[in-house]
Amino acid sequence: MEKESVLMEKVLHEMSQKIIGGSGELAERITYEQNIKYPEQLSSLSDDLLPLRIELVTLYGRALTMKEEERTEQIAKWGEETGTKCATLGTTLDTMLNEVPHYRDFIGEVVKEEAKAKQLSLEEFYHIISLLDSTVNQVVYYFTLPFLRQYDTLEKQSRMALMELSVPVVPIAEGLAVLPLVGNIDTYRAQILMEQALQHASRLQLSYFIFDLSGVPVIDTAVAQQLFHIVQALKLIGVDTKISGIRPEIAQTIIGLGIDLSYVMTFLNLRQALKYIGFTYTKKV
Repeated sequence: MEKESVLMEKVLHEMSQKIIGGSGELAERITYEQNIKYPEQLSSLSDDLLPLRIELVTLYGRALTMKEEERTEQIAKWGEETGTKCATLGTTLDTMLNEVPHYRDFIGEVVKEEAKAKQLSLEEFYHIISLLDSTVNQVVYYFTLPFLRQYDTLEKQSRMALMELSVPVVPIAEGLAVLPLVGNIDTYRAQILMEQALQHASRLQLSYFIFDLSGVPVIDTAVAQQLFHIVQALKLIGVDTKISGIRPEIAQTIIGLGIDLSYVMTFLNLRQALKYIGFTYTKKV
């Protein structure tokens, strides 16, 4: 029994070296197959993904000679680094997971050829294939978790950047700025609006801040309350807020809420609000 165990260790070591020795060729084959299947998504990333594929083939080879605990530790470490990097590169999870059959098939070919050459028994061959399948399952698991985590982080950052762009504070004169809002406002955008309005008001040292709602078709109850919380917050830091361009639909929502507008002046349009503040400009000919 001990002799058989030693022989199996030798077989696994030789297979491991065979896989590692062909890692570059296997990675090239996988890159070729993936670029054919996903030309638009992956072709431009070939130079970045090829080294990662070589690393993974090498890991598959090394995993054959590792104890279970070491194998899990090494795959987990690889998955954290590579899953995060692939998400950052802009790949998608489905394209990455669709590589799995290629590794299984290509490395399986090496295992089959070596098993034939060494005349392994069916039981010995099954043992090695089971070990390969277990490794593949761990690779998928430990790659997917950090990939999704990083993807979610990047998506939130992109959404935040987009929302910040949707809050375009326009300085008009010293101490005066206008916030022309366009499109629908949901509760998330309203929260960004609160943060950005307070930051800009402080940075620009505003005395007057005009919210122009003429480009907002409608707002719901929660958003209407949030908007007027913003007005109150600005008042606390000494900024006099005016509102212009309130549509009839929005006016009805405000009235229905019973929101007290006695502390903030409203105007039909932005021109009237600017005129009231005393802002004048000379029209160029």
